Amino acid sequence: MNAAIIVLLVVMLMSTVSSWWMIRRKDQEKPVKIMMFIGYFWLLTFLQLLLAALLYYIGRRFFSL
Repeated sequence: MNAAIIVLLVVMLMSTVSSWWMIRRKDQEKPVKIMMFIGYFWLLTFLQLLLAALLYYIGRRFFSL
């Protein structure tokens, strides 16, 4: 399997687990929890993708062989 696909699947899995963990403690109604889950999921996904892109850029820029 391609490395990029594996990284994307890991990012999605980490975002899903983290989002679920963040909303399970909240005392809101179910529709509010679903909207919060979606918001947290996309926020965490974009942050992880940004971090991965930054690490890739830094690795290629400063540690190129």
